[in-house]
Amino acid sequence: MSISCLGAIVGRLSAQGVEGERGVSPGWLLTTADSEVAETTAQLFGGTPKRRAASPDVIDVLLEAETIGVRLAGTAPMARRFVRRDGAEAVHVCDGRRFLAPASRLGRSCGCPSLAIDRKIAARKQLGPEPEVELRLRLQAAPALGIFCLESSSWSLAESLDEVGVPLKGEGSDALLEIRIRHARVSPKSGMDVRYSWPVVAVADQLGGSRQDVAA
Repeated sequence: MSISCLGAIVGRLSAQGVEGERGVSPGWLLTTADSEVAETTAQLFGGTPKRRAASPDVIDVLLEAETIGVRLAGTAPMARRFVRRDGAEAVHVCDGRRFLAPASRLGRSCGCPSLAIDRKIAARKQLGPEPEVELRLRLQAAPALGIFCLESSSWSLAESLDEVGVPLKGEGSDALLEIRIRHARVSPKSGMDVRYSWPVVAVADQLGGSRQDVAA
């Protein structure tokens, strides 16, 4: 999933081993083609840069740190849309209320349910779109390293962006963020505890010092 993670982006961050995903340890995965970016990020947050065997120009680093301080970056630091695909083709693209694409439907009502739970049910039945969210960020510890993008298909993040207390103003904004991997233990009826992990974005208000966790 990618909205516009191109251009000046030096690396992509994604959450691994979360929200029921099995076989992968929970953590932030950095993917980059820049060895300096990979090595510097690994020094700051732990992890070992590894080149992909099939694509040696691509470097992955599973970071050891579960919390990473970041700042919003660029003039358009956030993009959000809801997409339903038929294979690789996007057949429905909207903002939850109106179509964003194709051009022939731009601005028309998309027909999506108004309640989030109904949207999720429709998406599970492959009758409705799923969220695609992108945040553009700079590392607080190394802002000169460049702009990273964080992509998420989480419903919680898509639903929460309008409720974030700190304005998403882009480059020069006072908004401070921490991206985190959070954990909880769930005890199903089988009696065997299951560890559940999910990504969040913690938004800190510089002036008031208040903080709000937004599921990612």
